[in-house]
Amino acid sequence: MERISEVNELPSSLNLAFLESLYKVYLRDSASLSREWVRYFDGLSQRDDSHIESGFPLSPVPENLSAPPSTNGTVSIGVATLQDRVNELVRNHRARGHLVARIDPLGLARPQPSEITPESYGFTQADLRARVACETAYPRELLTLQEVLERLRHTYCGSIGAQFMHIDDLAVRKWLQERMERTQNQLELKREERLRILAKLTDATVFEEFIRKKFPGAKSFSLEGAESLISLLDLLIERAGEQGIDQMVLGMAHRGRLNVLANIMGKSMREIFREFEAKDLEPCAGRGDVRYHLGHSNTYTTARGHEVYLALNFNPSHVEFVNPVALGQMRAQQDRLGDRERTRGMVLLIHGDASFAGEGIVQETLNLSRLDGYTVGGTLHVIVNNQIGFTTNPGEGRSSIYATDVAKMLQIPIFHVNGEDLDAVAQVVRLAMDFRREFKRDVVIDLYCYCRRGHNEADEPSFTQPLMYRAIEQCVPVRENYLERLLKLGYVAREEADEIARVRRAVLEKELSAARAEAAPCPPTKPLDVFKPYGQSVVRETAVTLPLFQKIFLSRRVT
Repeated sequence: MERISEVNELPSSLNLAFLESLYKVYLRDSASLSREWVRYFDGLSQRDDSHIESGFPLSPVPENLSAPPSTNGTVSIGVATLQDRVNELVRNHRARGHLVARIDPLGLARPQPSEITPESYGFTQADLRARVACETAYPRELLTLQEVLERLRHTYCGSIGAQFMHIDDLAVRKWLQERMERTQNQLELKREERLRILAKLTDATVFEEFIRKKFPGAKSFSLEGAESLISLLDLLIERAGEQGIDQMVLGMAHRGRLNVLANIMGKSMREIFREFEAKDLEPCAGRGDVRYHLGHSNTYTTARGHEVYLALNFNPSHVEFVNPVALGQMRAQQDRLGDRERTRGMVLLIHGDASFAGEGIVQETLNLSRLDGYTVGGTLHVIVNNQIGFTTNPGEGRSSIYATDVAKMLQIPIFHVNGEDLDAVAQVVRLAMDFRREFKRDVVIDLYCYCRRGHNEADEPSFTQPLMYRAIEQCVPVRENYLERLLKLGYVAREEADEIARVRRAVLEKELSAARAEAAPCPPTKPLDVFKPYGQSVVRETAVTLPLFQKIFLSRRVT
């Protein structure tokens, strides 16, 4: 009965949770606790508590967290309240940290919620110095409140804004929490990995500069302002190869498509340049399209020697309509190969921010993605977030905070990332690819960037968005930003980086000269055995006989 009266004196069960967390630390590594706490728990372990079912000692909690509890039976309500507030602070960083994350490369103002500031919980400077048990986030360490706060800010309020607390499955949430909080949402990159990122940024930057100078005024739907997409795709395909994925179907709209064709899909540069020259299109009658709608397929060899077959679908002009086509193509391939685990292939869809929020086909495709008859084992969605839809600001084009909010219906994580921070982009790619493999669900990367040249090269965006484009004019190109970082790290010299760019320009000049000097190859006059792989398919009996089909066809034919 004496024990029970002690429990009744405790003002909150959170006291017990706090003490239990300290006791777990004591059992794992007593050296990390103060001598007073060690003596206190040592004394408790010598007491006869065999008549109590719980193995944890019940005792009042001290007001001073650096010292063990007294034995006079008094309890500090302040300590319990402090621990309660710490737990709430952790939860709100997980749930709302994305709202203050530095994801916008333009640094435009965003609403700032107060729920993740220490002041809103009444924390004092003394509280920040107090050691707290944070079992929900850092169970193996006894940290000061200031240290907990700094770790949470690095994890959830940096260049990555993670939305995952809407997911009902606790196992999924825990997996994401551990992956992000263990590393504070940072990925350690080796020198060669950083240099590869720089090389891909150089490819993207030099290509856009070359097109703009050689074909002034021609529509290309430039990737300028979002060149990090090329590095993102390269990192993504590298990870896919490591995970045993050997085929990938891609769908995307027109923004940046030429850059993707040139620097990811491996399409011939001279072929792209011929399309700009627009020479002798008559042989292509019935099979041509504008250059930023065309598709391509190729085998991509990763840095570690893995081969991944890439197929970029032709764009049907109406943005987002390619989504179900790409998914159906991959599902058909998986079914034909007997890939019932959906592990060998994947779909990558590249969206625009306005179209992802505004096109109904997006929601329809997402809705099918978890159904047995349609699933492909998880699609990776990358949104090239220009923060504008043609000339419409987000606040005038959608009712949600983010362009990605429709994807929350799938109970999947959404990673908003600053496209100017390539280390953060690399971390998000690793997280997204690993999540997809682990849970076979869709995942969204919301790549925040901007359109340096407006909607297209014929546009003058400063007329309709003067404030935004005043900010864009002040932005240093992403390659220059990343190069400066590598220079400070001593990973590369300025001369080496300049030489990489010079070599890229020389290759483009050579390809342009060849495109202008050589005759364009004749297109095929008949299908290139497109359906040959299907010749071995099983012939099924149908309910319609050939004569009946012919009769119906002839009766409906218009003469």
